[in-house]
Amino acid sequence: MPKKCHFEVVFTFCYTLIDDWIGKNCFTWAGPKPILHITDPTMIREMFGKYEDFQKAKGSNPLLTLLAKGLVLVEGDQWVKHRKIINPAFHVEKLKHMVPAFYVSCDEMIKKWEDTLKEESSCEMDVWPHLTTMTSDVISRTAFGSSFVEGKKIFELQRELAELIITASRSIYIPGSQFLPTKSNKRIKAIAQEVKGLVRGIIDKRVTEMKSGKCSNDDLLGILLDSNYKEIKQHGNNKFGLSIDDVIEECKLFYFAGQETTATLLVWTMILLAQHKNWQDHARDEALKVFGEKKPAINVLSDMLSQLKIINSVFLEVLRLYPPVVAMTRMIHKETKLGDINLPAGSLIQLHTMLSHYDPNIWGDDVKEFNPERFYEGVSKKVQICNLRANVSMIIRVCGGLGFLLVVLAYAWRFYNWVWLTPKNTEKFLRDQGLKGTSYKFLFGDVIEIVKVITEASLKPINLADDILPRVLSFVHSSVTTHGKNCFIWAGPKPILHITDPTMIQEMLGNYEDFEKVKGANPLIALLAKGLARLEGDQWVKHRKIINPAFHVEKLKHMIPAFYMSCDEMIKKWEDTLKEESLCEMDVWPHLQTMTSDMISRTAFGSSFMEGKRIFELQRELANLIITPFNILFYIPGSQFLPTKSNKRIKVIAQEVTDLVRGIIDKRVTEMKNEKYCSKDDLLGILLDSNYEEIKQHGNNKFGLSIGDIIEECKLFYFAGQETTATLLVWTMVLLAQHKNWQDRARNEALKVFGERKPDIDGLNQLKIINKIFLEVLRLYPPIVALARMTHKETKLGNLTLPAGSLIQLHTMLSHYDPSIWGDDAKEFNPERFSEGVSKVTKGQAVYIPFGGGPRVCIGQNFSMLEAKMTLVMILSHFSFELSPSYSHAPRSIITLQPQFGAHLIIRKLSGVGSNENTKKVENARTDLSSSNITI
Repeated sequence: MPKKCHFEVVFTFCYTLIDDWIGKNCFTWAGPKPILHITDPTMIREMFGKYEDFQKAKGSNPLLTLLAKGLVLVEGDQWVKHRKIINPAFHVEKLKHMVPAFYVSCDEMIKKWEDTLKEESSCEMDVWPHLTTMTSDVISRTAFGSSFVEGKKIFELQRELAELIITASRSIYIPGSQFLPTKSNKRIKAIAQEVKGLVRGIIDKRVTEMKSGKCSNDDLLGILLDSNYKEIKQHGNNKFGLSIDDVIEECKLFYFAGQETTATLLVWTMILLAQHKNWQDHARDEALKVFGEKKPAINVLSDMLSQLKIINSVFLEVLRLYPPVVAMTRMIHKETKLGDINLPAGSLIQLHTMLSHYDPNIWGDDVKEFNPERFYEGVSKKVQICNLRANVSMIIRVCGGLGFLLVVLAYAWRFYNWVWLTPKNTEKFLRDQGLKGTSYKFLFGDVIEIVKVITEASLKPINLADDILPRVLSFVHSSVTTHGKNCFIWAGPKPILHITDPTMIQEMLGNYEDFEKVKGANPLIALLAKGLARLEGDQWVKHRKIINPAFHVEKLKHMIPAFYMSCDEMIKKWEDTLKEESLCEMDVWPHLQTMTSDMISRTAFGSSFMEGKRIFELQRELANLIITPFNILFYIPGSQFLPTKSNKRIKVIAQEVTDLVRGIIDKRVTEMKNEKYCSKDDLLGILLDSNYEEIKQHGNNKFGLSIGDIIEECKLFYFAGQETTATLLVWTMVLLAQHKNWQDRARNEALKVFGERKPDIDGLNQLKIINKIFLEVLRLYPPIVALARMTHKETKLGNLTLPAGSLIQLHTMLSHYDPSIWGDDAKEFNPERFSEGVSKVTKGQAVYIPFGGGPRVCIGQNFSMLEAKMTLVMILSHFSFELSPSYSHAPRSIITLQPQFGAHLIIRKLSGVGSNENTKKVENARTDLSSSNITI
């Protein structure tokens, strides 16, 4: 109402009397009874201080008491007793346990809003019924806990009862009229009886559970009953406690007062902040500063809420302009002095909260305007007289749940800020810098569309000649094509910036202090492996320093026999399959996975090979359970604790993996303490030796890794090492099956270098053609298609300014397919492009990053390349292969880039392997290579 203040409409009659001709203290008539209207600050203060003389009104319409009696209507000793017993239910320590219930109720409301916005990015909505339902759900959950459904039924009945009674109370009350057999009175009586019966049933059930010791006391009812029982026990007399009827009335009051107060405060806050965008921004900035993007820990919640100075000022100003209760009624039961006025017994007095809140003599000329800044120095400072805290006094006197209300409001505000205000402002900030991207959609952003597109892309294979980017990076590829090489999309309320500009990628990889690994993602993913892959700062430096020796070339030499043994086992299985036939169809993908897992098991744990195999099997099952598009893109805080079948299995596997690894480590540590212990050449042995030397050098355990750290590094050996090598090998075989000329050249090189002898590290390092092939395979099918980073403060990247908390993806695969860098044949298999090395073809730009780049390049890349070379040499020396007609080309990224439907090849055993005929083939290969232009 731009021209007229809303309170003039609310108090049309009173405002006219007070403002125009009678004065601030005056009286009107309600039938034969006068009502004194008091707005004088001194008198209001006096009345609040003399609550024994100025008591709550009695004798009004008795229908009103059917809504709730309890603390709001009792006086004297009864009020003291009720208040003392109820107080514990609203202590901050108790409220902390109710925070999950607040979150669940808010989340249900948000999901309903999201369903409304499924097809559109915005819509018009009446938020009032949503907020009343949400706050009633909060009360139902926090009042009755496990009896939530009955609680909701009680609320629905209370709401209907309130509507009937408020309608009846608008008329002049005729004594006895409530007993008339009208339709309304009959319904009122029936509802009141049903509410009382439902509440009594819940209480009786809870009392029975308490006696058997089977219930929790974290809801309001439980705390109230527990406090009541302690009070009776302390005094040894039931009269010091509440009766069951008293408890029933207090529970009804929880509903009626608690729900209405919070809902009205929320709705007026949203309306005012919708009008005053600058205060939206102030409040959001404060919320982000105090809470960041994380859900606060329950044990520090009260401290964090106390830091919300701006939001608190906003709420105080909303309560001034739109108080939940616009006036309070009092009655005197004997002749009483108030200021210089003598009031007769039975006088009704109304203290006008709202009229006091709009007095320009106290609040200034901007009294009718929204200005939270007036409360920056507190309420007392502003009103100076310390007697106009009528609204706060009313809440303290009537609503023992002020702390409860503030916690609900703080969470509701944070949730609204998180899912709407922050994303929309971030979107504007990014667009103002010239970045293009998708428009933010409420709560889920692009997640629903991303999951849909990924699912559709994975339903069927593609042709060998097709571009694989639309299948592997379906939504991202579409976004980059539409919005440009550097653009953004939305993973829930967080934007993801997609960067393919080489200069920016190089800057990010070099500046690892500002562009850190992503934190705060789904914690389930961390169960796969933490270790070096997730660490930053000093912890990363310490881990890297201790782990480095395990991947030195001298150490890797000693692992060659383990590589050979695992390859040889796979080769023998293939030869057994081909015993009767000269060729067969085979899905090589599971064979390569098993072989690389065997390699990791042998090289990581040596003699503990069988335990290592079991760890790998469990890790693979764990990965399948955890890695889904929805889990990666959208994490609902706390969802990992839900007792779902999947979560239960994840927990069991994670614990078993940890126990198995710990068992192997403990056994090795025990062996190391033995004087006859010989240092082991496996990764675990080298890691433990390096760790021991680091601790010994500094004389302090803090310079070394804990057993927990070592467990995580061993889990990382498995997950990263096995997946990376297996995917490199499978795509190499698929590409060489298509390009027989390169398969022949690679085989000739292998036979030329090794002939009939076992491959060794010196020979593996001479494989120029095979090395080029691997470089090209890693370009076309990188193990990781994108690297994720995050900024933890406002950061400059090129000409962009990125806000704190920005998620950034460096698109390895998009860079590898960029024709402006690789030429018109960027999508074709051509190892020759690497004849002069990587730097020459990339011109020194950060556009080839299959193992990452910068100071934090993958520590295991040499290990992986040696594994792959050994395996390919042995396969080429024994078999030739081509694509099977049943092969389905379906690359899919699930952490690593894998063949979704396997890799079905036709495998042929080379004739004369191990015979004189093969010796002749070796000599011919040497001649062929000598006559070529390639220098070995």
